[in-house]
Amino acid sequence: MINKLKLGLDISKIDHIISRKMDSAVISSIDDNLTVSQAYVIDFIFNQCNKKEIFQKDLEKEFDLKRSSISLMLNNMEKSNLIKRVPVTEDARLKKIILTEKSIKLNEKISEAIDSIENKLSENITLEEIEIFQRVLSKIRNNLE
Repeated sequence: MINKLKLGLDISKIDHIISRKMDSAVISSIDDNLTVSQAYVIDFIFNQCNKKEIFQKDLEKEFDLKRSSISLMLNNMEKSNLIKRVPVTEDARLKKIILTEKSIKLNEKISEAIDSIENKLSENITLEEIEIFQRVLSKIRNNLE
């Protein structure tokens, strides 16, 4: 009897473990009433803002979330003084998202927490194995689109 592939289940299990570890690391690193999703958004904006302006659509794409979900998160982040939405000169309807001083300070702890788990994930794995893994993940993602 041939064992059936259970890639979906295996990926789901590892996703759950990684999410739990990452969430725990991020939550324990920040004492603010910040959600883990908001922490990831702060980290993403911080790492991208020197390369390009960040807009809501960039967050929708990066985190694979609907416009309404990102919009609600950004509204809450703005109320908590974590981000500002600033109109751009070419199109006043378009608002770039910038981090406040508060979130920039928080990001150091957030980034350390994320890096600690990322480093743990790649322990004992060669660069070649990681590259192969990323190619396989990309193929799986493409199969589902």
